[in-house]
Amino acid sequence: MIDLATLIAYVAVVLGFVFIPGPATLLTVARATSSGTRVGIATGAGIAAGDVVHTFMAIVGISAIIATSAALFSIVKYIGAAYLIYLGIRAIIEKTPAYPAAGALAIPATKAFRQAV
Repeated sequence: MIDLATLIAYVAVVLGFVFIPGPATLLTVARATSSGTRVGIATGAGIAAGDVVHTFMAIVGISAIIATSAALFSIVKYIGAAYLIYLGIRAIIEKTPAYPAAGALAIPATKAFRQAV
């Protein structure tokens, strides 16, 4: 049987995970607040679709292959770094006002879905 101290620690950790929102929750709430319910639902659906793709890759074994192959892992890592650099440069180059007008941040639901995946 599990001792009381371990059970209390486990319950405290689980409650912390339940009540502290993660990045997916914060993204969905931010999108729904700035662009409306439809965009919030599209963002949540995109996150779920991305989770399904990741789970499928784990089931098929692609995740294990990437984890065991140092060369393949490095390739994936450098592609991810290049993508983040691309996003950073694009954010710097794009002309956005310092104080956007109300409703100016609204994005289409399809774009929210793609970004959330």
